[in-house]
Amino acid sequence: MAAALDGDDVSHDKPESPARAHLDHSILPPELWLEIFRYATHVPHARTIVPADPFVPERPVNFAWGLNSPIQSMHTKCTLVRVCRAWRALATELLYEHAVLSSARRVQLFCRTLVESQEIDRKAQTATATDSKHALSGPLGHGHWVRHLEVRRWARTTHSMQYWQCVVRCVYLCPRLRVFSALWQHPLPQGLLAALEQYLPSTLQELYWQQDSVIVAAKELPILTTSFISKFSTLRVLDLRKICILDAERSLQDVKFVSLTLPHVVYLALPTCPLLLRFATAQEMPAMQYLTLDAGGAPRTVWAPWVAKELSNFLDKHGPKLSTVELLPAITQSFRPGPISISAFLVPGACPNLDTLNNGAGPATPLLERPHPRLRRIGIRGTSVSRLYPNKPSQAQAHLSVLAGCRPFFPALEVVRTLGFLVGTSTDPFAPDVFVWWTERFERVGVDLQDGEGVVWLLEDEEKKIPIGEKVKDIKTGECVEEAEAI
Repeated sequence: MAAALDGDDVSHDKPESPARAHLDHSILPPELWLEIFRYATHVPHARTIVPADPFVPERPVNFAWGLNSPIQSMHTKCTLVRVCRAWRALATELLYEHAVLSSARRVQLFCRTLVESQEIDRKAQTATATDSKHALSGPLGHGHWVRHLEVRRWARTTHSMQYWQCVVRCVYLCPRLRVFSALWQHPLPQGLLAALEQYLPSTLQELYWQQDSVIVAAKELPILTTSFISKFSTLRVLDLRKICILDAERSLQDVKFVSLTLPHVVYLALPTCPLLLRFATAQEMPAMQYLTLDAGGAPRTVWAPWVAKELSNFLDKHGPKLSTVELLPAITQSFRPGPISISAFLVPGACPNLDTLNNGAGPATPLLERPHPRLRRIGIRGTSVSRLYPNKPSQAQAHLSVLAGCRPFFPALEVVRTLGFLVGTSTDPFAPDVFVWWTERFERVGVDLQDGEGVVWLLEDEEKKIPIGEKVKDIKTGECVEEAEAI
């Protein structure tokens, strides 16, 4: 008993505590490291061209945590693959996931890299199969990592047939391609479209096609007059907004479009061109929900009557399926309105299921006969504090005044947001007061007016109840209140 109570003996009987495990980066699973690398090298539209939701709250630019540029992202990827073999095996796919071929030299080097990596992998698989006496099969070369291939033909040195052969070979060596972006400045050589149709994978999900100064009478736009698009039955995004047709008005009576079935197209982007609107009207797209009309993609001479007629035919066929419509303005200093008015989408029967309308391209006056029962969110582009001063009339004010004054025509309207305009980043000291003046006008009719950050700006001394969970910013303190009952 005495021995048992001895302090020294008791200490010897206690089990020793296990040594603390050494912690380092190797304990993290590879999947987690890959997500960290993706976050550190993220660039918008690198892996997808799906339009971002404009109602996702914007954040002020922070130079320490701002978005990567493509050059910064590529520099980080090149650094990651040099750290160690484990990181090289993980980060190689990020290095090749988005390939931009902007010159003949880049096309040649990229094609050579894919061919050489394919030969190395084939030799490694042959050696492994010889040792193990089992045939091995798997993806060969770095081409199987490419998810987005972007080809830009702007240089004058891209007229040789060798250049086009390298482009087609690059497409062939990327069997898992999901996004293909083509930007052409000059007419394409004969046979190229047939080669792309043959070697692009049938599982392609997103297609962006840009072509400048197209003359339909000279048969320079075969992508719309052939069955090229119908091969890709899994296509979800079809972006044709930057096809500029010079003789669209004269070609309306001459061009006959093939009627194709695109069962999975959800996102469609078009310019405000009557010929392309007629093309879209002829297609069967049962899954389409999102429509983007870009006034900047049309030629300078806009045929407003023709556009209105073809848009009416388009909405007669596809309008009931649309839930989101975005009208993009022409990129000019004068902010000239486009040929399309929001009334075209709000008239009875045009888009009965429309939930979100982002406007920035057309006139502001909606000539409506009956209320729209489902429109819930409206976004307004091209807004700045200089265009919101009540004593300085502007197009942005016309939009806001119409929406605040025509509230009975939008019974389901909840939010109006000034897309791209953040009050907190404005250098005008009166920006909060001006925005609050507009906020009060919308508050009287039961609608939240938000800036691009998703903030409702109110005065500090107002004794008004705020619904719990609503995001509010005080103009004096500049702090967001996530769950407030009163200010």
